[in-house]
Amino acid sequence: MPESKQLLTEVKLQAKDPVFQQITTFQHRSQLDSLAGYLASEDPNQRYLAARALASHNSPQLLDSLNGLLNDPLVKLRALAAYAIGQQGNPASVSDLIAGYRQRDTMSVNNAGNAAILEAIGKIGTVKEGQNLALAKGYRDTDTLLIEGQMKCFFQLSNRGITAPEMTTKALATLRNPVFSKQARLYAAHYFARARQLDISAIKFQLAEAMVKEDDPNIKMALVTALKHTDDEEIKSVLKEQLNLRQDYRVTCNLIRTMTSYDPAGMDSIMIAALRSDNQHIAMAASEYIGQKANPNTVSVFRNVAKDSIPWTLRSQLLGSVLKVLPYYYTKTKNATRWQLTQALSKEENIHGQAAYLRALGNDPENYNYIMDYINASEEPVVKTAGMDALGSILAHKDFNFVYQGVGRSNRKRILNYFQEQLLEGDEGVVGSIGNTIANPMAELTELIDSIQFLKVAKERLELPGMIESVHAIEKAIAAYRGITPVLTQAQQFKNINWAVLDKYADNIDAIVKTTKGSFAIQLKPLDAPISVINFIELSASNYFDDKIFHRVVPNFVVQTGSPRGDNYGGAGELITSELGPLQYDDEGYVGMASAGPHTESTQWFVTHSPTPHLDGKYTIFGKVTSGMEIVHQLQVGDRILDVIISDL
Repeated sequence: MPESKQLLTEVKLQAKDPVFQQITTFQHRSQLDSLAGYLASEDPNQRYLAARALASHNSPQLLDSLNGLLNDPLVKLRALAAYAIGQQGNPASVSDLIAGYRQRDTMSVNNAGNAAILEAIGKIGTVKEGQNLALAKGYRDTDTLLIEGQMKCFFQLSNRGITAPEMTTKALATLRNPVFSKQARLYAAHYFARARQLDISAIKFQLAEAMVKEDDPNIKMALVTALKHTDDEEIKSVLKEQLNLRQDYRVTCNLIRTMTSYDPAGMDSIMIAALRSDNQHIAMAASEYIGQKANPNTVSVFRNVAKDSIPWTLRSQLLGSVLKVLPYYYTKTKNATRWQLTQALSKEENIHGQAAYLRALGNDPENYNYIMDYINASEEPVVKTAGMDALGSILAHKDFNFVYQGVGRSNRKRILNYFQEQLLEGDEGVVGSIGNTIANPMAELTELIDSIQFLKVAKERLELPGMIESVHAIEKAIAAYRGITPVLTQAQQFKNINWAVLDKYADNIDAIVKTTKGSFAIQLKPLDAPISVINFIELSASNYFDDKIFHRVVPNFVVQTGSPRGDNYGGAGELITSELGPLQYDDEGYVGMASAGPHTESTQWFVTHSPTPHLDGKYTIFGKVTSGMEIVHQLQVGDRILDVIISDL
């Protein structure tokens, strides 16, 4: 008798499997047509890997094949197919997703696939689909995955600027009902938090009540942010009471940010207390608030805090915020604040501190001559990039034309001429910063440009693929001059995948990151993001990360590191591609690859402070912090990596 084939009925990936590596290599090289055969394979592992590869690429030629996987016998394959279809961003696929939804499922065996379909509809659907889903009948409270899929659909729509009263009502009911899973309630809360404009006038007190009663900090953070959609004085009182509580610092950071939607009366003492908090994230959030809402007549009380013994990270941002909030005619206070900043800058030995003070000075148009002189006297790339950023802020400042009444154009022209001189040096950070400024319509530079030849020359001098972020900035500047939509260069060369790296390790790989604040452990995810994991291991083994600073820290968002220059520019000269599988940023501690757009990753990576679902499907997740998260929460700009050690768990 002929030998019968064994039917595979589950997905079980192995990173050392040659077919796993071949499909991933096709993905990395953008050889998408080579994936077609795998989509029809009898082996579910191959179908899964091929569909996941397409989730990272725009592949309209294979959309029909993905649609076919919505009828795959395995629920996990159907779910992944729905995810990959949502990633394509094609609104025409909504009908295919709806057709793939399996009704009459009394045993709930299809819920995972159906939930993924609902979320995918949120990525490409319209308000009509959201309304229909909100009004749909037949969902049971025990249909956990379906309720989660429904809320993720609403969140994805909201994240795209689409809301509707029906969705709002359903999301509110879900987050207020403790019978539903934390995951469902988290995404319901983020529906409100991510909405750009949302009328909550009829439900503001219900949202506030839910926020006060919520004991899960992840959900509470989002509910706090949701209250940005009102400026009601009673709600303000509730938020002020919350600010007086000792609670998770991340909630406090969101409370401070949300208060920017409210009248600032009575907030000075609260913000002074926040500035003097033992938690620097809270202090930094308070300094941001001052730059948006402080009363110019009482802003001197905050300047006094800057005289305390505080870190340069806080002092620079605080004084910069004071400058930012002061009208151009507050000459005396502006001069005093400028003096504080220049004195602090003259005494600062840390180049990252110098960069921070320069950016702070960028909040006052009268500082541009001082900034240019400082740039000219420095040899540090970090300082030069920061100085260019500061000049960009000055050009875009709302008071620039008031400060230079009658001579605003000539002063802009002088800065533009300085930019042209600096572009000749070819520094990628300087070039990137200048390109971004010229592309910014608030800077009002394009009308002063006679010829873009200097931009073309600057672009030609940049090396690809390593300097692609700066190339994109110049391309945006050229497009702004021409009044057209920029067409950005796509990377054509990528780092080769050294699969032999994984041979040294078991399936579970741990990275210990030693920093100046302490150590934290990352469990790497070679099955989910093998390209990024191999890249990270190679960089760690070569000691690349040693002495790299955490150059970007956003309170209750991320800490970021891996820039060879320490100014957010640069990498190792080679790029890797994005790996945008179905993992989600639904908790703190996810480790993702920073990028300047799809397939521009290199050496920079970040760790999240809290759930950041708006990053889902946009930034590669290649690890998760498993211990030492308290260290991550302490990291600030200027802290350094001492070593990264890779080992088997």
